[in-house]
Amino acid sequence: MAETTDHTRAHSEAAKLFPPALLTAPPDCARCQGYARRRDTATGPLRGTLVTDMQVLMKRCASAGHQ
Repeated sequence: MAETTDHTRAHSEAAKLFPPALLTAPPDCARCQGYARRRDTATGPLRGTLVTDMQVLMKRCASAGHQ
């Protein structure tokens, strides 16, 4: 049980030091730019969830060819 707690603590400390890279929106895709704008202005207790959701939507848009 202690290993799981230590691993979780180490993982959260590493995430604070090295946050995951944010995607950059291409200049010609208004949809991705909107997602990036919402992601960058997110505040409050659900900020992490919103950032993750916008990243997923940007990846889906990229895989669809930025239509």
